[in-house]
Amino acid sequence: MKKNASQNAPFDDLLVVDIGGTIATGYAAKLYADYGARVVNVEPENGFATRQVGPFLANGDSALHGYLHANKEHVVEANSLLDHPAIAAADLVLLDPNTLPSPLSVEDFNTNVCAISWFGLNGPYAQYQATDQAIYALIGLMQGVGKPGEPPIIQTGYHAQILGGVSAFNGSLGYLFGQHDKTSAFLLDASILEANLCLTELGAIASFNDMPLPQRMGINRFAPTYPLGIWPCKDGWLGVTVLNPGQWLAFCELLGLPDLALNPEYQSSMARLNAAHIIEPRILEALSNKSAEDLFYQGQDKRIPLARVPTMAELFSVDQYRERQVFSEFTSEGIQFEGPSCPFRLMETPPKMGGEVSRLGADNALWDQRHLARSWAE
Repeated sequence: MKKNASQNAPFDDLLVVDIGGTIATGYAAKLYADYGARVVNVEPENGFATRQVGPFLANGDSALHGYLHANKEHVVEANSLLDHPAIAAADLVLLDPNTLPSPLSVEDFNTNVCAISWFGLNGPYAQYQATDQAIYALIGLMQGVGKPGEPPIIQTGYHAQILGGVSAFNGSLGYLFGQHDKTSAFLLDASILEANLCLTELGAIASFNDMPLPQRMGINRFAPTYPLGIWPCKDGWLGVTVLNPGQWLAFCELLGLPDLALNPEYQSSMARLNAAHIIEPRILEALSNKSAEDLFYQGQDKRIPLARVPTMAELFSVDQYRERQVFSEFTSEGIQFEGPSCPFRLMETPPKMGGEVSRLGADNALWDQRHLARSWAE
């Protein structure tokens, strides 16, 4: 890999091939593509499964697939994957052992392989399939969200797989940097479950030491800090985090609740949490008469950690998001949409922002034998 210099992208001499077709392999490959790697999707005849995952654009294309696979080459391999020239030439192959066609296994590839699966290649869960929601439950994230005595609130989306892809990207990149002997290929085992344990690492330690799990306290109830949560205002939503006595005093002053600030029973965070059934209705009533945006700026002046929380309808128009290019424009078969930009930026070699996704098989000609023969001759 080339040095991080302004005249080149850091990965522009890497060839990465994705044959997994999952959200996790797609996101790992996306991070390589964002920084200049040549990424080839070698897909079955009916395409990767992500092509059928919503939300869908007006032309029927998957927006999620477009987001994951912009700036990549898309080829179809109907025969043996092992015979495809892109795989033979690849610096790294990304795959999911559960989507490999029978009878292939990860050991059959004579190149660097990063296998990204729900539970890894070995262990008691290795043969199981999962969902993002199952991962949330297994790491203990789900049990803390919801009302006491009721079923937990199940998070939606594909965050577990995205985090699995980030972890696989980090690990495989480290292996590529440290690979001095190109004749010896590596096999990296990336577990989505293990990647997501970072979200509840203290819970895993507590469980290992047979400590009792914290009890679910309710919506916007997170010991030992209170008030802590997201609440509606007259217009919009406000994220509130009050950590120390000075912030509690300033927050009450901001909302016009001096009696709460001066009440000796509410001077500690846990005392406030235990009295949330008394304090919270007062907070909600005060917030209902105020603008979230006004409170955000007033909170900055008073050094209170407040955050303006946009709705989905407001998300793309937030001024700081626009200024920082948090979202980029993607195109799929002529339909444009916005999606998140690369989550980290190198200043001298910035990532690609957005891009276009090719149709299935659009790049087959680049990998046929006649084209390759001409390329190699040159």
